[in-house]
Order: sequence, then structure tokens, then C-alpha cells
Amino acid sequence: MPFDLIPLAILLAIAPGYVLIYFATLGRTGRALTPDLHLILQCLVVSAAILAPLAPFAFFSLWPHRDHLTDYAWSIALWLVVIVVAVPYVIGRVIGGANYRIERNPLGRLAKLVRLAVPVSPPPTIWDDLVLSQMMENGFVVIEYRDGRRIAGEYQSALASPEAHGIYLSAEWTCDDSGLRGRVTGTKGVVVPIGDDVRCIHLLESSAAGKPAR
Repeated sequence: MPFDLIPLAILLAIAPGYVLIYFATLGRTGRALTPDLHLILQCLVVSAAILAPLAPFAFFSLWPHRDHLTDYAWSIALWLVVIVVAVPYVIGRVIGGANYRIERNPLGRLAKLVRLAVPVSPPPTIWDDLVLSQMMENGFVVIEYRDGRRIAGEYQSALASPEAHGIYLSAEWTCDDSGLRGRVTGTKGVVVPIGDDVRCIHLLESSAAGKPAR
């Protein structure tokens, strides 16, 4: 492949899938698309599905003019708009609209059929807003359970929808009703699932010395 065609190949491999996924999931989770390996693989698969039926038409439309493509720049641009923007947008909006109707009638046949291909993501929660707003960054948290147990530590990262909610504390601390007592040694931290048995999560500020504020 000529070097100058590599950017075009990357565009066609990722952009159509990204546009479709964006509009298909718009407003469903309240989260922006995360540019990770999982999303890239999804984009590659969806882009391939879009290109499979459209590429032959574009190929046979432009092939007779292959020696004079500079004279058909508008035709090339039109095909790029159709493949990269127009078709993915329309399909994405159709899927998004179908999901909206499915959520209003979750027991219908359409809901069961569409969910086989496009699973419905859980709705955003206050936990998602807390993670996205980064309110816990560089702070300490005390997780209090309904039975009175507590887990405390230094916040590192957390999972929000559509994944099961959870939090990773890079350093664990002992605590009681009066607050944090001391750091637990010999541990690399603690991973805590956030379920229905969690009553509340206390967010503590950190002082300049890196100690929990009392």
C-alpha cells in the first residue's frame, strides 16, 4: 500500500464504526466513548460491516477513472462522506431510536430481537457522575456498609456503567467511628465492589502533607 494511502485506510477502518457506535449509544449511558482497545476493536468490526456492502459500489464507480482520479475529486469526496458519515449516522440513529422504543416497551418482541445484537446498557447512576466528575481524585474514601463495617483507603480508580461498579484503593487504612486511624502495611491496596450493601461513601480531603484531613 502506498504510504500516502495509509491515513485513508485508517480512516475507513475506524471512523465509520465510531460514528455508528456514537449515535447508537448517544444518551444511553451518560458517558463519552472511551478510546480504549475495546472501542477500537468494536469500530473495526462495525466499519468492516459497513464497508462490505458499500465498497464494491464505490470501487466500480471509481475504477474506470483510476488514471485520472484528480479529475474526480468530488466523486471521491462524496463516497467518503457516504461511507464515513452519512450511512453510519443513519444506521446509528435508527439503532438509537430502536433502543429508546425498546426501553419504553422492554417486553416486546422487538426488544428481545434487537437485544441479541445490541445489548441495552444500564442507565447512568449517581456513582457514574461521581466517577466522571473526578470528585474522589487525590482523596481518601471511607466505604460504609449497611451492617456497620467500613473500608477506607486512598482512591486510585473506579469502574462505572456499563461495567459493574467498583473502586480500587491503592492504600488501605484502618478506621473507626472517629475517622481514619493508620495505614495497613504489607498490602498493595484493595479492590471493592460497590453493591446494594454499601450504605454510603464518605469523601475525605487530603492535607498538603498527604495525610487524611481530620
